Amino acid sequence: MSRKSVLVVDDDEGLLKTIKPVLLINGYSVLTATTGEKGIQIAKRQKPDLIVLDVILPGIKGRQVCQKLKEDSTTHTIPVIFLTAKDSPDDVKAELAAGAISHITKPFTNQKLLDEVKKALGS
Repeated sequence: MSRKSVLVVDDDEGLLKTIKPVLLINGYSVLTATTGEKGIQIAKRQKPDLIVLDVILPGIKGRQVCQKLKEDSTTHTIPVIFLTAKDSPDDVKAELAAGAISHITKPFTNQKLLDEVKKALGS
């Protein structure tokens, strides 16, 4: 059985360096991107099993990235979890409307991240 792949898109390279080993140690293959544009390119090329996507990114924002992925026939089935510092009901509603299946509020624990990833991947 092949490892499930997770694409993490966040402009905070320190956060990427924290998330990546947590996912690797738990058996996931990890791809990373620091911009929405790069995230879209990687998603189209690599077809990850899950995308963990920051809402606030330089250039194209996370919600727009999610909408573009959901409109594309090659990526529309990939589940997206948003990473966000904002957790108001309006923010959550906008994230779900953009196509996300869930969100993780920053700061978060490694266990919270793993729980959401496992839930999204049905494992």
